[in-house]
Amino acid sequence: MNVSCHLRAKGAAAYLGISQSTLWRWVKQGRINKGTRLSARCTVWPREELEKFMQEQASTSAGEQA
Repeated sequence: MNVSCHLRAKGAAAYLGISQSTLWRWVKQGRINKGTRLSARCTVWPREELEKFMQEQASTSAGEQA
């Protein structure tokens, strides 16, 4: 059974190891997607997208170090 897990801003920021303000700054800069807005004060991100973002960041930083 494939269950998709979604994280709110606080959980997404913790998962990425950043602050909530950094998460929202990255959204504003287009560095990370806007997530899915469930209501006026609730936005969520699929965990799979956050994992993909972290892998892309890791591969980009590994390429810069080589």
